[in-house]
Amino acid sequence: MKITFLGTSTVVPAAGHETACAIVNGRYLIDTGWNAAIGMKSDGYDPMLLDAVFLTHCHHDHYIGLPHLFFHMCMRASERPDRPPLKVIGPEEDVQRVVDLSLALLQPERFDAVAYAPDVIPMAPGDTYSDDAVHVTTCRTVHPVASLCYRFTDTQSGASLAYTGDTAYHAPIAEHAAGVGLLVTEASYGGSAAPADNASLHSGAPEAARLANAAGAERLALVHCPEEKQNDAVVAARRDFRNSFIPEDGETVELAG
Repeated sequence: MKITFLGTSTVVPAAGHETACAIVNGRYLIDTGWNAAIGMKSDGYDPMLLDAVFLTHCHHDHYIGLPHLFFHMCMRASERPDRPPLKVIGPEEDVQRVVDLSLALLQPERFDAVAYAPDVIPMAPGDTYSDDAVHVTTCRTVHPVASLCYRFTDTQSGASLAYTGDTAYHAPIAEHAAGVGLLVTEASYGGSAAPADNASLHSGAPEAARLANAAGAERLALVHCPEEKQNDAVVAARRDFRNSFIPEDGETVELAG
């Protein structure tokens, strides 16, 4: 199993960077950042080979690239005329609305070429997804909107990773991610712990490290961290969890079973 970090930054990335999103095995996109379709092409992936998009939650920076991806699918449809519709998987409360609005932006009622029909799969915590290559399980995360942590397990190698999206510290996530080869979680507060009130329900590196330790993860990747806070974040995380790192945009991590 491999994961490529198309982006690792926070809500408004700096020039040359992308908001947190990633692709697993070249087939499964996790969140879309601002424009994951271009990011995929830049990192050597063909968006036309995607099977599914997994939205951790439906805050703007995690789905704003979805219309671009739909547009790409339409404009390159002749390259794979037999491909099935793209699956869009996400929290049951919001995913259909976000897909509908993304499609509406393309104005299919005016332009037949962009009349796209993805396969929308609403998910509740505890729901699963399986195909010929992966088994994906879910658990609830803690954020102001409905949100999911996805655990991917490669059905051939047994390799596993968990991707939390945005969340405050929540002990059940560690249970869901128990023993993963890689835990990918956020550090919006950089090296600082989340404040006591934490109205935005984000985490800092100390909470991320605590989660990785509780899960018994092999490695911890910190994402959704402002560029200016990344050095402090990785230093803080390594105090409590040695195998912590902040991936570069475009970096690929290979996981063995």
